[in-house]
Amino acid sequence: MSQAPKIPDHVLDQAADWLVLLHSGEMTELQQQQFERWQAEKKEHVLAIQHINRFTHGLTGLSNHFPSDSLVQSNQKFKLTAKRNMLFSLSGLLVIGCGMYLLPWAKLQSDNHTEVGEIKTIALQDGSTLILASDSYINVNFSEQTRQIQLIEGEIYIQTAKDPQHRPFMVKTKDGAIEALGTQFTVRQEHHDQTRVKVYQHAVALQPQDSGQRQILKQGQRAYFDTQQISKPLPLNNDRPYWTQQLLVVEQWPLEKVLDELYRYKKGTYHIDTELKNIPISGVLSLQNPQQSLDTLAYTHQLELSYYSPYLLKIKKR
Repeated sequence: MSQAPKIPDHVLDQAADWLVLLHSGEMTELQQQQFERWQAEKKEHVLAIQHINRFTHGLTGLSNHFPSDSLVQSNQKFKLTAKRNMLFSLSGLLVIGCGMYLLPWAKLQSDNHTEVGEIKTIALQDGSTLILASDSYINVNFSEQTRQIQLIEGEIYIQTAKDPQHRPFMVKTKDGAIEALGTQFTVRQEHHDQTRVKVYQHAVALQPQDSGQRQILKQGQRAYFDTQQISKPLPLNNDRPYWTQQLLVVEQWPLEKVLDELYRYKKGTYHIDTELKNIPISGVLSLQNPQQSLDTLAYTHQLELSYYSPYLLKIKKR
């Protein structure tokens, strides 16, 4: 099955503007013609209209129930209010709703997990220590032959202990396996079918599921792999996994990447203006209080944070 093409943010923004105007009852004949020409210019314009219509089914006729004099003083204000509050909020709430009610069975059946914003330390029966990052799910399977952790989703930090029975310590993900070679390391299961591994002490062996390849990743290295292949090892950015101390330490990260990390520890979603996505960020931010971190970023980089509910944030230049 082919994947739906990604629609650029600026095209979705234009489509939202057109739909707000279309349903406002104030569209002129000239604007109608311009709208039809805009749709005909590119296939992605039509796809953007269809995409937003799926989230805003029932928007037609809303203007009949709200007095325009009191809610909309001008067409510009109507765009700002209706577009943000109706379109943005509806799509965001749909995403949150799907996350709440369509939780995969594997997560529901997991042995242990963390809620969004929670970091949990678990003492394993062999003396090893396991720390779960926010919104992470695992199964633990210790037998006479092996010690195995299945990472269903999220990220974990492991500090292995010596085993009197000399059983191997394995972490399984949907991409393959990681064997600990007396070590401290993190494993992160990415949504886009990648497993990321960082080694802070000793070494691990990476084994993709559908490949005979086996690669040793040493202390101070990081790499990722999928079911077929392993990336080239790169040096670690930090000498320890600071998230285990509820800190996010970044150096010249794009703002969008920083926000993605913060939102792993915060419920909801955000939208950021395209021109802001690659602003370089360096510093130490709190994962225990993501809202404080967002406020700090806004203050230091002149950003405007507009909230449409506790779960929906729009970020633009101040």
